[in-house]
Amino acid sequence: MLKNYFKIAWRNLLRNPAYSAINIVGLATGISACLLIFLFVQHELTYDHEIPGSENIYRINSNINFQGKNDHFGLSPRPLAQAIKEVIPEVKQSTRLSTIDKQTLWVDQKPFLEDHLVFADSTFFEVIPYTFLAGDPATALDAPKTIVLTEELATKLFGGAQQAMGQFISFTRNTHQVTGVVKGYKHSHLPISAFLSQTTREEALRLGKDSTAAVFEESHWLAIGYYTYFTLYTPESMPVFEQKLAQLVKSTIEPWIREQKLSATMRFEVQPIREIHLGGQFEHELSPPGNKAYVYIFSLVAVFLLLIACINYMNLATARSAKRAREVGLRKVVGADRYQIIKQFLGESILLTLLSLILALAMTEISIPLFNQLTDKEFTLSSFLSRNFILTLLGILLFVGLAAGSYPAFFLSSFRPVEVLKSDKSPRSGSSWLRRTLVVLQFTISLVLIIGTAVVYSQLQFLKNKNLGFDKEHVLAINLPAGDTTVARHLNVVMDQLRQHPNITSVARTGNIPGEDLGRLLVLVEDEKGQQPVDKTMNVMFVEEGYLELLGIQLKEGRYFDQDLASDEKGAVILNEAAAQWLGYAQPLGKKIQLIDYDARVIGVTKDFHYASLHSSIEPLILVPIKNSNGYLLTKMKAADMAQTVAFVEQKWKAFAPRYPMESFFLDDYFAQQYRAEEKMLAIFGYFAALTILIACLGLFGLASFTAEQRTKEIGIRKVLGSTVWEIVLLLSKDFALLVMVAIGLALPLAWLGMRYWLQDFAYRVPMSAWLFVSAALVALCIALMTVGVQAARAAWLNPIKALRSE
Repeated sequence: MLKNYFKIAWRNLLRNPAYSAINIVGLATGISACLLIFLFVQHELTYDHEIPGSENIYRINSNINFQGKNDHFGLSPRPLAQAIKEVIPEVKQSTRLSTIDKQTLWVDQKPFLEDHLVFADSTFFEVIPYTFLAGDPATALDAPKTIVLTEELATKLFGGAQQAMGQFISFTRNTHQVTGVVKGYKHSHLPISAFLSQTTREEALRLGKDSTAAVFEESHWLAIGYYTYFTLYTPESMPVFEQKLAQLVKSTIEPWIREQKLSATMRFEVQPIREIHLGGQFEHELSPPGNKAYVYIFSLVAVFLLLIACINYMNLATARSAKRAREVGLRKVVGADRYQIIKQFLGESILLTLLSLILALAMTEISIPLFNQLTDKEFTLSSFLSRNFILTLLGILLFVGLAAGSYPAFFLSSFRPVEVLKSDKSPRSGSSWLRRTLVVLQFTISLVLIIGTAVVYSQLQFLKNKNLGFDKEHVLAINLPAGDTTVARHLNVVMDQLRQHPNITSVARTGNIPGEDLGRLLVLVEDEKGQQPVDKTMNVMFVEEGYLELLGIQLKEGRYFDQDLASDEKGAVILNEAAAQWLGYAQPLGKKIQLIDYDARVIGVTKDFHYASLHSSIEPLILVPIKNSNGYLLTKMKAADMAQTVAFVEQKWKAFAPRYPMESFFLDDYFAQQYRAEEKMLAIFGYFAALTILIACLGLFGLASFTAEQRTKEIGIRKVLGSTVWEIVLLLSKDFALLVMVAIGLALPLAWLGMRYWLQDFAYRVPMSAWLFVSAALVALCIALMTVGVQAARAAWLNPIKALRSE
């Protein structure tokens, strides 16, 4: 019996090649897009799952409130890891990480510029296990000046794990010995290439006891600079742990804050390591976090694509019911019951879905390189071999096969033999309302995606073209070697040489640039009356003379930093407008501000400029002059002969600092990276919106073909009676145009609500003008009418004699 069903299904597919091709290509396109989205969603949802025991590894985040302003950090205070281990018995082990600026490493006098280096406690590998290819995890980070490399970095520096063991790596100030090599995690929020012993930093702090900053970091509960991780003996004890952590804050931290006479409150949030990637926007994350909203959006898009593909099949199958009615009637006359006919049609649907699935896998494999480009991921053919992926394929096969074939199966199997054998027509037209409903649903979904793509594009253009309050164009930023004071002291020489080039308009150095994460600093400020000192936290940017002028940041009042004034070096600061307003200063010039070890007065107020992403509004900022700072050398160039000018800068850098590779980037490119997530969303959204309209039009094309076929005699009569081709095209197209208009009416409010919600993530956003929605609707309507019009025109041009003979 099954063999017979298969034969009939296969013959039906071959007998109607156009119908079969439309269904198979439409289903395959939808399934392929769905599979690609599945890879992306699975990748986002499984961050850190590869870490053994990750279900019992947690991080502590900090929430600090100063004067009503909340700050959320992925970091925590330095003493916290040791405190929870000593005070809370449920804690099995705790550990800390702290980041290091990009470093130049030397191996046999050969330089390597490396990022993602961290200081780690000796207990780190007890909390977050790594597979050691060489070395002992229990002792690898015990001693100062020891380093554990990942396999990738060990191979790069020494050729392999075993060759790296015992070798020495020179930094700017210290030499570290390799005591271990581990297999790194690629699918983790920990993009670490090497672990340096935290005792190295502790030793530096002890040697710096006379430094106010060092004492501040060592003992200050508000010095937030470490990532604190821990494990519990049993995950079930988490409620008890959180209760005792809150008690630790009340018994230890709050009394300390009162003792320091600070108006701050602090609380901690425990976050499972598996939730960090999609767990919210915390400041100073180790790696760029994902966006849970995008995961939900793309999952919905995948469902929509599958749904549209299924709708195509259902529409075409019910439209063809007249062709299959007599077959159903004859099968029932010779003894087939309804259950057998349902199995027959569901079997055909599953066979067609299976063929579509095979084609979809081929399309997916071809599309992976482009999809990797769009998502910045590295999916490969091996991604298909996971158990979850195979289960997804089976689920899609059954879902699409049964969902797409369910209505045709139950509808066709319900025909009564007496009715269907009397005529070649379908016995009832009850399916027409369903076909219309499904077409409306298809185009509603397609329109929502098209409008969404248009709004995302408009927002990105708005972000790129908005006046930021500074000039980021044609500014080359060069990373200065961290910790090398010799380079910093002699940098003035190369700066003077660069200024001599006719295409270089100005040169300055700075500790910070717009677009990067800034530190939050605790400061004491006097109130408007100059009496009571008030503690505040503000973003701080360390700059040098000439920085504000180079970027064209304008002053509202006061003056810029002046290197000829000795009082400016450690006695002056500049505020932005937001800071002056937040501090309540009507006359900010001359106001006293005290930093950690720095007493200064306000000498100027800049106009507000966007030093951070446009996702957030401009926050209070204090600019502090630091001489010979590590950070960046900025070079402002003319637009002409940029490549030649950059080559000149590289030549001077090599002559000035031959030991250090020059790492540079243009400031506008760097600032634009803040919107990479939106750019990726736009690209993916655009492609999938195009696919939805393509699949919907495939179904519309098939329906228009069958409509024209069923009305062949009517068309012939109308032509004989004098109807023009245009009148016939209009006759056949108006019903479909009406359905698309209904879809437009449904899609516009849905798209407006959805994109209004998405735009709330931006403090500065493009207005959603009506023309944007109307334009997208007109595009969809034109595409639909062109699709239907092609078939209508073919039918209208048919010789009326042939049309009348078709009966």
